[in-house]
Amino acid sequence: MVTRMLGTLTLAGFVTALAGCFTPTGEGLGRATNTPVIANSTGGLGFTVVARDFTFDQTYAGPAQGDSVSLGLVVSSYAGGTAQIEIIDADAVTQLQLPVTGNVIQAQGQATVHGRPPYTLHVQFTHFSGAFVLGVGVNRS
Repeated sequence: MVTRMLGTLTLAGFVTALAGCFTPTGEGLGRATNTPVIANSTGGLGFTVVARDFTFDQTYAGPAQGDSVSLGLVVSSYAGGTAQIEIIDADAVTQLQLPVTGNVIQAQGQATVHGRPPYTLHVQFTHFSGAFVLGVGVNRS
């Protein structure tokens, strides 16, 4: 339980920190770079992008340990387009499919994905404009 709570707090802090760093200011999305920033390890994955008309499709090796993963997501300054997140387990079963079509603040831990590790994370954007911050962290029993 303590390990799960520490992982939850770490993921929540990570998502909050990235959201604070990458959320556009009152100047809007004029400085968007459409360049994702990705941090990936066996314990989790972080993905963030400030985007304007961003189209992107990529799959990443996700958490390789634990019996489930938790997801935290913040989307702010949404101005159009779509994004989709999929988490696929080692048996090629899609454990989570989350479409994004607006601003989102999802408290981490509200989406817990079960299945068999290692997990794969697929992110897809189609003409997306906004600030997108995603954290996926491993849970251990």
